[in-house]
Amino acid sequence: MPMAAFAIPEPTAFDHLLSLKGRCAIVTGGTRGIGEAIVLRFAEAGASVVLTARGEEGLKKVQAKVAAKGGRAIGVQADAAKMEDGQRVVDTAVNTFGSIDVLVNNAAVFPPRLSIEMTEQIWDDTVDTDLKGPFFLSKLAALQMIKAGRGGRIVNVLSTETIRPTGMLAPYGAAKAGLMAITHSMAVELGQHGIYVNAVIPGATMTAERIAAMQSNAMKAPFAAAPEDAPLTLAKQRELLQKGGLAAHLSNMPLGRIGYPDDLAKAVLFMASDMASYVNGTSLLVDGGQTLR
Repeated sequence: MPMAAFAIPEPTAFDHLLSLKGRCAIVTGGTRGIGEAIVLRFAEAGASVVLTARGEEGLKKVQAKVAAKGGRAIGVQADAAKMEDGQRVVDTAVNTFGSIDVLVNNAAVFPPRLSIEMTEQIWDDTVDTDLKGPFFLSKLAALQMIKAGRGGRIVNVLSTETIRPTGMLAPYGAAKAGLMAITHSMAVELGQHGIYVNAVIPGATMTAERIAAMQSNAMKAPFAAAPEDAPLTLAKQRELLQKGGLAAHLSNMPLGRIGYPDDLAKAVLFMASDMASYVNGTSLLVDGGQTLR
C-alpha cells in the first residue's frame, strides 16, 4: 500500500507573520493599561477590534485613538462578570465584522484584602470577573470560531500572583490559577478545531493609572473591610510600604526597569499571530526575569 503524500508546508511570508488583516479581535478591559496597549497593537497589525469596558468614556477615547491611526474599532460597554454581556459582545463582533478570530481575556479586578479580612462579596466579585466571565466568553467565542471553520486564537492574561504571591490578593491569585487550568484544558479540547489557547503572565507593570495612584498617595490608603479591622490592615500596609518603594522594587529587576503595557501587548500579538503557529496550551511569562529574584 502506498504511503500517504506528506509535505512540509512553505513558511509564511515574513511580512505576513505578525499581520492580523482580515481578522476580528475581542479585547476585554481594553480602555487602559495593558488592555489599551493590546487594542492599539492589534489595530496596527490590521485587525478590526471590539473592545470592552464598563465605562463609556474610556471606550470612546480608545476608539478615537484607533481611528486616528486609520484602524477599525468599536467599543461595547460590558461587565466581564455578566454572561448576558458576554453574549452581547460576541453578537456585536459577528454582526459588525462578520467573525471572531481572536479573543483576549484581559479584564480583571483585584481588590486587596488580607485573607482574614476577606468577605464573601469581594471573593465572588473577583472570581466572577476574573475566572467565570473569561471561561464563558471563551466558550461563546469558540462556538463562533468552530461555526466559521477557520480556527482562531484565545489568549488569557494571567498574573505572577499565581507563581509568587505578594499577599492580600488571595481570590485574584486563585482566579488566575484557575484561568491557567482553563487555558490548558481548552487548548486540548479546541486544538482539533484549529483554535489555539494560550496565556501571557505579566510581571509588575507600570501603567498610567499606577503612576497616578503613586503620585496621589492613593496606594497608601488602608484597605479595611470594617472599622474594627483598620488597625490590622494599616499595620500590614505600613509593613509593605517600609519594605517597598519604587527604588527598592527596581533593585529586584534583572533588566533594571519595570514592565510597560506595550511589553505585554507585543507578547499577546505574538500569541495571536502566525508567529505562534505551533504554540498551544502555553503560558508565556513576560516579567523581565522579576520572578527569578
